[in-house]
Amino acid sequence: MSRASTLFRLQTLDLELDAHRARLEAISEALLSHPAVRAAQQAALEAEAQFNAARVEARALEYDGQALGEKLAEVETRLYSGAVTNAKELQDLHKDLQSLQHRRAGLEEKQLEALIQAETGEARMVAAQHEFQQAEAEAAKTNSHLVEEQTALQARAARLEQEREAVQASVAAEDRETYERLRRVKNGRPVSRLEDQVCAACGVAPSAALSQSARQGGELVRCGNCDRILYAE
Repeated sequence: MSRASTLFRLQTLDLELDAHRARLEAISEALLSHPAVRAAQQAALEAEAQFNAARVEARALEYDGQALGEKLAEVETRLYSGAVTNAKELQDLHKDLQSLQHRRAGLEEKQLEALIQAETGEARMVAAQHEFQQAEAEAAKTNSHLVEEQTALQARAARLEQEREAVQASVAAEDRETYERLRRVKNGRPVSRLEDQVCAACGVAPSAALSQSARQGGELVRCGNCDRILYAE
């Protein structure tokens, strides 16, 4: 195959892949646009967010509890070690201990509440995710023809991807760069057939010398009008 014919084959594969991807996206949107699916998806997202927030809060309180426990242990050690003998200092330590114990009791109550909220949130999240899956399954039954089309398109797209990789592997780096650059600016069609002595994309006839060079296929010949790569059989 000539350089231009290889790129033309690559373009054919890319165009078919583009069409399949666009259709797959449309099918996915159609399946997700079902009112029950949308509502269940939103509920699942909200439940997940609430669970994550509750888990973060529970962890923060756990860290607070660890820090408070270390402080309590430090005060208790000083108070009962016998190292402190000053009456005023002992009295202050005793007050600190009572204050810390009071704070720990309040913190433990908050920790319990946070744990309950996290467990409840996790249960709600799991239930919401299950309902979302059920809604998707029901929508899939209703739109079974779309699911069948989706499966077929996914299989076809996978085969096209493999074929594209094989074709692209035979393209020189310089030609691949030119192809990809033109593909971005030429609406996915960087290569044009030379039909009846004119560029099929823009209808302008190249010179006889360019036409001959395009047919020989040794070099990449560009249309003087639209700048696409010319491919001649």
